[in-house]
Amino acid sequence: MIKKYLKKILPRKLLPRLLMIFLIPLISVQCSVVFFFYERHWEKIINRFSNIASNNINLLVDQYNNYGLKEAKLIATKLNISLNFTSNPNDNFKSKSKLEKKIHKILETRVDQNIKSEFYEDIISFSLAVENGFLKINFPRKYLLSETPTIYLLWIVSTSLVLSLIAFLFLRIQIRAIHRLAKSAEDFGKGKKIKHFKPEGALEIRAAGNAFMQMQKRINNYINQKISFLTGISHDLGTIITRIKLRLELLDNKKDTQQIKKDVEIMQIFLKEYLEYSKEEKIKKLEKVNLLELLNQVVNSSKLKNKKINIKCHKSLSLITDKNSLYRIVFNLFENASRYGTKVDIIAKKEPKNVKINILDNGPGIKDQFRQKIFKPFFKIDDSRNINQSGSGLGLSISRELGKKINASIKLEKSRKIKGSLFSIILPQKK
Repeated sequence: MIKKYLKKILPRKLLPRLLMIFLIPLISVQCSVVFFFYERHWEKIINRFSNIASNNINLLVDQYNNYGLKEAKLIATKLNISLNFTSNPNDNFKSKSKLEKKIHKILETRVDQNIKSEFYEDIISFSLAVENGFLKINFPRKYLLSETPTIYLLWIVSTSLVLSLIAFLFLRIQIRAIHRLAKSAEDFGKGKKIKHFKPEGALEIRAAGNAFMQMQKRINNYINQKISFLTGISHDLGTIITRIKLRLELLDNKKDTQQIKKDVEIMQIFLKEYLEYSKEEKIKKLEKVNLLELLNQVVNSSKLKNKKINIKCHKSLSLITDKNSLYRIVFNLFENASRYGTKVDIIAKKEPKNVKINILDNGPGIKDQFRQKIFKPFFKIDDSRNINQSGSGLGLSISRELGKKINASIKLEKSRKIKGSLFSIILPQKK
């Protein structure tokens, strides 16, 4: 219970946590030092000063009673104390602080219960009743109240603030280095090129940054080798398939070659998808795209037109994105829906922060155990591996990679409306 409560109130970011680790012990130590200093050390000083002052007052009163005012003034001058005789006493004591109240209380117990006190900026005045009047004794304020504790307190606070500021700036630099490393790792995971990344900060953070750069280099080399290999094979096979098609066209027996031509066309489709998967797509220009026009273009360019297709989209619905990438994403998802269903609904709608495109089909749907694997390259749901039906297994993978480049997310859900699959494309709106 306490652990859950602490998790709620404690900060989650690293910089506030490090500041807490630094500041809490510092403040605790300073508070304890100030407390013990004021309660013990300063209290002893006040008691000592008050006792000395009470002894001086008793001495001056005895001198006045025994030898008169002149002799008492002479002693007071030697003690750097002002002594006067007056017929009017000081006003009643009004405590301004805990220390002043303590001084008055000590003098009451050691001198006279009827002593009256006044505290001014430079002096502290005491009045005692004597025969025919009152003795007014003025002490310099520094005799009873020392300014050293106040200076000490200000020194502690000022040095703590300076040290805290230095610590904050230093920690901020280290956190900035970690934040840049995390941002670069996130961008690399999304397929973006990392530019102007330089390891900085402490040695451990620099080591992590260097390790990340080495890892990035190895992964890029590995991917480039695989893409080059795939591109080369696809290109070479494409040349051979073209020759086979030309030779088939020259044959006289069309019936015997019809099935072979279909297989060759399927192979060409596969090679086209392989080449698309191996290409590194670059976002050249962002432009304003009308979604209704784009959806109509997708449907009209598809070869699978013998389906019941319904498009629901407002005429003015548009957003700023890369048109070519969005077209390919929608086209791949539409082809996938048309391949497995007889009815396809495409619904585009505007949300508070996003634009959402839903593509629904009435096909058999996708089982739960395949939902995490459906976007992997070359993954096929059907166990038979029938190439005439299932395709190359790259369409959804290509769509997800293109979605990362335009900051779009693709989600798969069960379609409750027409009992099939529902693919959602969520695109952020740019102002």
